[in-house]
Amino acid sequence: MSTSKYKGSEPSLGCDMGQVDEGSFIRSYYADGFTAGDTASKMFLHEQRRRLPAFKHRMELLYAVEKYLAVVVVGEPGSGKSTQVPQFLYEAGWAAGGKVIVCTQPRRVAAAMLAHRVAEEMDVALGTTVGYSVRFSDVSSAENTRIKYMTDGTLMHECLADPMLSKYSVVVVDEAQDRSLDTDTLLALLKKIMKKRKGDFRVIISSASLDAERFRGYFETNDNTLAQPEHNTATILSISGRIFPVDIHYLTASCENYLVAATETATKIHISEGPGDILIFLPGKNEIEQAISTLNDQIDSSNNLDSLLPLAMYAGISAEKQKLVFDPPERGIRKAIFSTNVAETAVTIDGVVYVVDSGLVKRRIFDTDTNIDRLATLTISKSSAKQRAGRSGRTRPGKTYRLYTREAYLSSLFPEHEIPEICRVSLVPMVLMLKALGVSNLVRFDYLQPPPPELLSQALELLAELGAIDSGTGELTPKLGLHLAELPLSPELGVCLLNSVRTFDCAKEAISAVSMLAAGGDPFFVPGGQRSEALEDKRDFMVQEGDVLTFVNTHLAYLETPARMRVKWCNAHFLSHRMLDQSARIHRQLEAMLARMGYHNRIRSSCGRDYKSLQKCIASGLFANAARLDPSDGRRYRLIKNGLVVDIHPSSIFFAADCKPNYVVFAQVMETTKVYIRGISAVDPAWLSEIAPHYYSAKQSNT
Repeated sequence: MSTSKYKGSEPSLGCDMGQVDEGSFIRSYYADGFTAGDTASKMFLHEQRRRLPAFKHRMELLYAVEKYLAVVVVGEPGSGKSTQVPQFLYEAGWAAGGKVIVCTQPRRVAAAMLAHRVAEEMDVALGTTVGYSVRFSDVSSAENTRIKYMTDGTLMHECLADPMLSKYSVVVVDEAQDRSLDTDTLLALLKKIMKKRKGDFRVIISSASLDAERFRGYFETNDNTLAQPEHNTATILSISGRIFPVDIHYLTASCENYLVAATETATKIHISEGPGDILIFLPGKNEIEQAISTLNDQIDSSNNLDSLLPLAMYAGISAEKQKLVFDPPERGIRKAIFSTNVAETAVTIDGVVYVVDSGLVKRRIFDTDTNIDRLATLTISKSSAKQRAGRSGRTRPGKTYRLYTREAYLSSLFPEHEIPEICRVSLVPMVLMLKALGVSNLVRFDYLQPPPPELLSQALELLAELGAIDSGTGELTPKLGLHLAELPLSPELGVCLLNSVRTFDCAKEAISAVSMLAAGGDPFFVPGGQRSEALEDKRDFMVQEGDVLTFVNTHLAYLETPARMRVKWCNAHFLSHRMLDQSARIHRQLEAMLARMGYHNRIRSSCGRDYKSLQKCIASGLFANAARLDPSDGRRYRLIKNGLVVDIHPSSIFFAADCKPNYVVFAQVMETTKVYIRGISAVDPAWLSEIAPHYYSAKQSNT
């Protein structure tokens, strides 16, 4: 079917793009400007729900859920899978008797936004009948919530307290095609629960891709499906429906700078095309901020662009900025939304008609050669490219501009599907969770896709050195291992936190350190034209022992500032109020968790100015991320465990320091043109040998 609906030649976008027909996508059903409580709007929204493709399959879905233990639902973006399926189940009585219907998402922002949408549609206050729960944020009611959105990881943590998930009647695993580590682990746990609960428990796997047969086969427990199909436990339901065409444009030649191409394409669309917002996919937060800065400079210098409003969308963005993305713009204003892949699937932004796709994404990759988990910029899969294009055809015919050639797209450079995280990231969090749930044989565990043995070995080795696993029995150690699994933190940060109350008596400072790192780390920002002032203010908070102690100093100063003054105080000191406010919330929750674990008498302990206690505590969790100053260079570092050369990130206090510490540990690795380390703390090498003697005895040749 041809998707071209335009007469004459297409407008030139300055990037020499050719046009090709590809695919068609589903209409979005949300009314612009809908306000809960307005009768006319609610009636219109009700009618819009009925027009959704999912609504036409309502009875088929409910029949399949009644008959089968597992249902794989496949549908295009915008078909209503994420918002309508939980409502159908609620209306059919699956939440009767106090039961809850849960819908999981790979990303926190998607869980929160979908809960907002469904609460609007059901005309209820968010947190009552409809709620959500993500890491460090719970907007739900144990007594009243019947439809609950949460991340895959949050639901997994609930398995620790309730292994059978007894309060849930149906678990909808949405966007399963993302194949995150948490998603694959959760699916394996749900399969075990499904076999034991049977009659009163259902699993729905919702996917926008055509990889449905893998999911169906995984949940099918009937060994003889051909001879006895009536005993089948899993089925596939395909949702098809009304469509809007999308014109796909490719570059005719590769571009040298995708950021320049992205901003140029956005401005050309604004000048040449009709109404409709623009969604630009870029790999990460830094690229988004750079592109927005460039576009703002162009807007300031051009009268043709004054009605273009650049906005950012990524995980962890403030609620105020997020609201700007989703709210309708003022009349005559066109939004240009620069987003990571967070807007690729479940998150719907009304009004988007044009998509600009860089073809890139940031993915976590565990390099078995260098033995580090780092964030790398990679090309997306063909299925992700289709998802991104689908964002442009939801309200009317749309256009997608891909910043790569058609030949590149058809080549092996763009794989058909994403490589599942279980095959490419560190498995430490997964192994810790499975051990806490009583899985003793990790090799024979029933995974959707088995992980590489070397990744399992690395995870077990690190957990043993962290003290979470008994190297003799292979089981979790009492208290430390079990408590570590309960914390919504990476195991490394969890060890820092627990050791602060168990060993080092520096809980006040360590909770601040972990809260800041969990909230994203560096709270400092440098606005344009005020670099010298911002750097001068940063020096007031700096601690020479490193970034982490500087974060602690900043966090404690923020907590000591009266609540009513905090926004003004942050602005005056060039600090992110959003990050510091988030770290303060995390701080309170971590204190409460430690108190519940029995450490209520230790959470106020402080090392004062004895920074060595805090540095040792940080090293006890981050010892695997240790590096030594390269004596031949004096600026760069080499990782102790493998000799890899790394650079200090420009945001670190050590970046421009004349005298750098000989040994450091760090919280994060980021790879761009170089491999950067962030969240750095100076350490004494003797501490590393004391903390993890077995780990470093095998690595000394690299130092």
